[in-house]
Amino acid sequence: MPLHRLNSFYCGSGSDECHRCKEDIEPMAEDKIESTSNTIGRQELVKRIAKQANLTQKQAADVLEVTLGSIREALQGGNEVRLVGFGSFKVRQSAARKGVNPRNRETIEVPAKDRVRFTPGKELSDAITKK
Repeated sequence: MPLHRLNSFYCGSGSDECHRCKEDIEPMAEDKIESTSNTIGRQELVKRIAKQANLTQKQAADVLEVTLGSIREALQGGNEVRLVGFGSFKVRQSAARKGVNPRNRETIEVPAKDRVRFTPGKELSDAITKK
């Protein structure tokens, strides 16, 4: 159920009770909340690919899914994915370490695990460096 904000209300003459009409209440969700995040999601990326490659959004979504799936499969197979000018993806194993449980402050052992590491290429680094 959406949150609502009262636009106005009126009280009956000589009565302590206030009456509200359905028209006096507007949904709060209509307000635009400004986001401070500048994140581009999958849908926005699909729109940009479709526009620049002159594809439909469905075709662009399929291209993106196949690309991400291929990168995922290569990393699962233990391979490094290197995109010249953009960067490279590698699977690295993080070392086992000691951690602290925030609830009870007990020391715990955090096991080693595989993590994906992205290293930006020179062209990407140069493109985002402010001059």
